Amino acid sequence: MFSLGESLEFLIGNPFSTPVGQRIEQATSGSLQSEDWGLNMEICDIINETDEGPRDAVKAIKKRIVGNKNFREIMLALTVLEACVKNCGHRFHVLVASQEFVEGVLVRSILPKYNPPTALHDRVLSLIQVCECFHRGQYDRNCLLWNCNQSLFLLIKSAGYNLK
Repeated sequence: MFSLGESLEFLIGNPFSTPVGQRIEQATSGSLQSEDWGLNMEICDIINETDEGPRDAVKAIKKRIVGNKNFREIMLALTVLEACVKNCGHRFHVLVASQEFVEGVLVRSILPKYNPPTALHDRVLSLIQVCECFHRGQYDRNCLLWNCNQSLFLLIKSAGYNLK
């Protein structure tokens, strides 16, 4: 018999079963002593060179972050995410800048009910910079939300988080 989770995984697919998903699983393993930058760059190459790379990568990163109680794995996933934001193209950026990803994955991971460590909280907020682009509405490679969502900004501020 399959559990409900295994049945759903069979129906929707395991995000770690794709080539980029397998590498994300390896790059975010809690057993790693430090980040594997060679592997992170390989992940970026796959995202940039394949049609399904961006979508598969976002699914794998989401799977590693959402509901994970191993904060080390979450921090490694955020490192992979940051590497991808800085080294991948528009197809990846569109997916991670969506309100669904930012609110459903990043903001959710730092909600007080999950009691995130300060380092995780600070790392997520640094990825969700609502910097000058909040006012300009322009694409900025260093700002995850280049189309800056005012409701997200207010949500983060109302949760008591300080954005710089």
